[in-house]
Amino acid sequence: MTSAAAFLNAVGKRLSAMSLYGAGHPSRDQAMDQVLEEMSMLLRENAFPVFNFLDGDVVYENCVMAELRQWEWSLRLAGVGVERLEISPGTSRSDLEAFLEEIHARLNLEDAGASVQEVSGQSSIRFGEVGIEGLSDSDPEPLTTATMEVNLREEAETIGWLHGEVMRTGEVPASEAVAVVKLLSLAMHSERDVVVPLVHLKQVDQYTTTHSINVSMLSMGLAEYLNFASVDVRAIGEAALLHDVGKTKIPLSVLNKPGKLTPDEWKLIQTHTTEGARILLASSGHMELAAIVAYEHHLDWQGEGYPEMTYPRQPHTASRLIQVCDIYDALRTRRPFRPPWPHDRAVEFIRSRSGEAMDPEFVDAFLSMIRQWEPRQIALDGESDPEDETRAEEAVDSSSVP
Repeated sequence: MTSAAAFLNAVGKRLSAMSLYGAGHPSRDQAMDQVLEEMSMLLRENAFPVFNFLDGDVVYENCVMAELRQWEWSLRLAGVGVERLEISPGTSRSDLEAFLEEIHARLNLEDAGASVQEVSGQSSIRFGEVGIEGLSDSDPEPLTTATMEVNLREEAETIGWLHGEVMRTGEVPASEAVAVVKLLSLAMHSERDVVVPLVHLKQVDQYTTTHSINVSMLSMGLAEYLNFASVDVRAIGEAALLHDVGKTKIPLSVLNKPGKLTPDEWKLIQTHTTEGARILLASSGHMELAAIVAYEHHLDWQGEGYPEMTYPRQPHTASRLIQVCDIYDALRTRRPFRPPWPHDRAVEFIRSRSGEAMDPEFVDAFLSMIRQWEPRQIALDGESDPEDETRAEEAVDSSSVP
């Protein structure tokens, strides 16, 4: 067993002992001694160990720990807001005890006021949800605005190349993804008022590329509309851009199938959420938030949907925001199995699912934003397809949301 696995197992045993025995019981003290010993060994190997907990999997050093797959405590920690744990050199016994006491309190609902939205801090232990901006305390310089003609051909080509690299290497080129999001933000701010220049699909096999761009811009627009900090807007844009990266693992014959999927094909499609999370967690460049969104974007705001959660919980804030934008663009885009829906019908569908499948706060904000910022469609080849709108009137039943 690796030192990282031994440390986490010791943490789990200590938390179990805290539930079974009262303060001062020898078993609690022995379990604490074991945690301290295993932590010392871990810190000798890695001065700044970082763990991420994602629905049963433990990610350490950008790799899923095979020896702790479906580890019970990963599910329970994530369920009380501990999706990330950072340990620094010099962590003392009292630091560890304070950390474990707070986790124990959350698990037993003793501390109803404990915030799980912010990263909680001890002197040398940091833990909490993966924030929209990760764990960074710095806000980069805001993007400068410029007057420019909106042309997203290069960005679309870059996303196509990025997906190819994922297929070739199994990792996301993080710097290119960040660069694309910066350029998309500039496109949104190319005029006096914020615009959402949505790419118009011309070919069915462009779907994943154009959809990724559109969801990224819609999500950044919504985050700005809600007055999120610029660093949060950028992080949401990156996560939205990569939310479907797991589809690189799905054969095009299944993704672009014009007819009804077989049960086996539908199961294969559903794997793109877990595959996307694994790809992003294996990539360099602090992709934790993107991995969470990739994993959760087909869960409704109460935690139902796919992938099936062992312990359903409300998805991350970023996942709930991006989900609304994802559904809108999916409905508005022509697919092999149906024409695009007109804007009014897509909006009505989203409104009808508010409070059921989608977070009502983000639905209300999105609908208000759309009324003020009418999305401007642009085509990769500079032309639109007027036939799409007339065919959209024949759209299929609303139950077939992609």
